[in-house]
Amino acid sequence: MNVSYNWLKEYVETDLGYVEAAKVLTQVGLNVDSIDDLAGGDGMLDVEVTQNRPDCLGHVGVARELAAALGTKVRLPEVAYPESDEACADAVGVEIADLDLCPLYTARVIRGVTVGPSPDWLVRRLEAVGVRPVNNIVDVTNYVLMETGQPLHAFDFAGIQGAQIIVRRAGSGEHFVAIDHTEHDLTPQRLVIADSAHPVALAGVMGGAETEISDSTTDVLLEAAVFDPLSIRNTSRALVMMSESSFRFERRVDPCGTDWAGRRACGLIAEVADGVVARGAVTVGKARPEPAEVTLRVPRIETLLGVAIPGKVAADILACLECEVLEATADRIRVRVPSWRPDLEREVDLIEEVARHHGYDKIPESRQASITISVPTKAERVREIVGHILTAAGYFEAVTFSFTGRAHAVRFRAGDLTAEPLTCRGTTLALRESLLAGVMECLRVNRGAGEAGAKLFEIAKRFIPVEGRDLPQEEQMLALASPDDFATVRGALEAVFDALRLSGRTAFAATDRYPDLEAGAAAEITLDSEPAGMIGRATTEAAEAFDLDEAPVVAEICYERLVEAAELEPTAEPLPHFPAMTRDLALVVDEAVTWADIERGVAAAEVLELESLEPVDVYRGKQVPAGKKSLAVRLRLRSPDATLTHEQADEMQGRILAALDAAVGAVLRE
Repeated sequence: MNVSYNWLKEYVETDLGYVEAAKVLTQVGLNVDSIDDLAGGDGMLDVEVTQNRPDCLGHVGVARELAAALGTKVRLPEVAYPESDEACADAVGVEIADLDLCPLYTARVIRGVTVGPSPDWLVRRLEAVGVRPVNNIVDVTNYVLMETGQPLHAFDFAGIQGAQIIVRRAGSGEHFVAIDHTEHDLTPQRLVIADSAHPVALAGVMGGAETEISDSTTDVLLEAAVFDPLSIRNTSRALVMMSESSFRFERRVDPCGTDWAGRRACGLIAEVADGVVARGAVTVGKARPEPAEVTLRVPRIETLLGVAIPGKVAADILACLECEVLEATADRIRVRVPSWRPDLEREVDLIEEVARHHGYDKIPESRQASITISVPTKAERVREIVGHILTAAGYFEAVTFSFTGRAHAVRFRAGDLTAEPLTCRGTTLALRESLLAGVMECLRVNRGAGEAGAKLFEIAKRFIPVEGRDLPQEEQMLALASPDDFATVRGALEAVFDALRLSGRTAFAATDRYPDLEAGAAAEITLDSEPAGMIGRATTEAAEAFDLDEAPVVAEICYERLVEAAELEPTAEPLPHFPAMTRDLALVVDEAVTWADIERGVAAAEVLELESLEPVDVYRGKQVPAGKKSLAVRLRLRSPDATLTHEQADEMQGRILAALDAAVGAVLRE
């Protein structure tokens, strides 16, 4: 915000020079980034105005801060001008079609203006803050904008067809030519100021070429309004039309200040352009909001700032900031917040105001920095291990929204879950019942960007509806999705289990509980013999629901149970004194036999010297009878007491083969 110091002094009585004034403003939180010397002993202060302080986007707002810091009052100029017998309401009509996007609109009419160059004092004021003079009418609107922070717009009233102003959404494809002569085809997302025939301005952004002020203008329609900040931001960004007006509307303007700003501009136009102002104004919209009341507990000041400030001092500071003090005791202050301070909403906001004007330099500084050693929690350690293992396996972490489309929200849940998903009122969104809904959507985006090989994981919550309860059951889950085959994705999960020392406590068993997983390519994951998750290839139908050409392999497991069961402290085991002996066996078994069946059959042999059992390969072909498969397995045998002989290993192998024959009918492949 460019501030002319000579202009600022019209509102604040002070003997300070502009360098000293800049220091005062900086001390109360309005940082002055730079100072430029101007002619006539003036100085331009480049004041940094934060997003939450739209009131300081005008000289009056900055003057209020300087006055409060100096313990004085702001002097606002008197607004007085003669009015004609013609009522403004008889000259123009105003209608607002969308009150949410335009809660307030004020129109005034000035007749018989003479458009020409502005007087020297007005030109100097505008040039001091970097605004180019145009003509006396436009210059007045810019002057009031830089004075109050309230954007105004002046229309050539002769160009307003039907003497009617309608604030509405644009029609689809409606054409608009702006003052800068750029042309735009609008959409219903854009708010326009229209006459009875077509748009004459983009609300809060820029006026139209057909109604701009020119040398032939004699009658002026003056607009002062309040627009929805998000609507203005979306329009200015979409059409690449940023302006001083849109900058301020995006940050909110004072709804109680529009009338004063409009009257101020009318008085100046009457002065510099010999205009005659029609009686009154046409004001349409919602009732102005009631000022907020906020209570400050005085002891809370010391709690937050570390310095005690008496209640009277705090109340005086708030009064200097033009907060209306309704109650002030040693322990409690209640104030009514001025309309131009939308940032003062909570007790802590008032404490910040007190701190700024009491002086940050008075807050004691502690030079003792305590150092606390923070030991990672078990959950944090598990999180680091899981992330490390999966990223090493080529996975990228995804972060997705909890809400998704209603159809996607129920994807990948077990078939025995039939409750309706929890929806977001007034939308088509619902809380996901599986993380895979978001992860699958991320896969689609990545594939659309040419990353067909993307492998993703996510750790987050899913939300399971519970009959008879308003709130869902929340569960922290780990989800994976990958274009790899089933075995590779299972291997990534097993690497996680190994790192958490859960290998002997997890198992995979074929399942058909999940309708979105291919039959015969899905398994339930158990932890300590209890269901904990699933893994499988998504069905073609499920993949198409997410616009995926190829179905990925997906997995989801209860992350909370992984954290609870993880054994993070390693246990020391003595090194073996004797070598191991391995035996590779090719077993012919029925096609329906699973690896879990093999493990149970081998365990039944009760060979204590069996150190490990690993799958090696699966073969189906001419050498194997129909309905059978050849499963290659590897036995690792070791005795803790002596080196095994071949005869001993043969005997152990025989017992294992016999147990497998009895359990699943397995025979050695010839």
